[in-house]
Amino acid sequence: MPLRFAFRPTPEHARASTIVLRRKWGFWIFIAVLLLVVAAPVLLAALKGYPATQIIASLVPYLLIFGVLLLGMPLWQRWALRRVYRTTPSLQQEQRHEFSEEGFRLSNPLSNTLIRWDALVDAIETREFFLLYISPSIAYFLPKRAVATQTELRELRVLLRAQLHRVGRNARVLAA
Repeated sequence: MPLRFAFRPTPEHARASTIVLRRKWGFWIFIAVLLLVVAAPVLLAALKGYPATQIIASLVPYLLIFGVLLLGMPLWQRWALRRVYRTTPSLQQEQRHEFSEEGFRLSNPLSNTLIRWDALVDAIETREFFLLYISPSIAYFLPKRAVATQTELRELRVLLRAQLHRVGRNARVLAA
């Protein structure tokens, strides 16, 4: 018997679900490379004996750029998500998610999509969401608040584990 859940998405749902992506290794490798780009010239200048004031002066533009990026990107993301949700008719509708032996169906009054289990590459359960990855960096989300009972929550976990295991995908991160 299919499990059915419904919710009305918000930009905050999407923003909160993308935070999980920042926990993946690729994001942190990117940050480390950026820091090395700044640290390497500073270390080389220090080893060559340049005065600290000159090193700090050369570092200021990098710090400003990274500061703007680190502070500005979350603000830009919020603005962009609000705009997308405001201008995309299908996101303004109640979303229905149906989980069955066939796959994962997303529907609303304007669209209907079936994602078969073998199209998923990973599934992660967080405190707030179930994230169903169709690529290493793109996931559909189901807010846990849309799951009405603990029984449905357990049934969803069992179904996800079984179906993803059947197609040889990762389900080890789902809570017990």
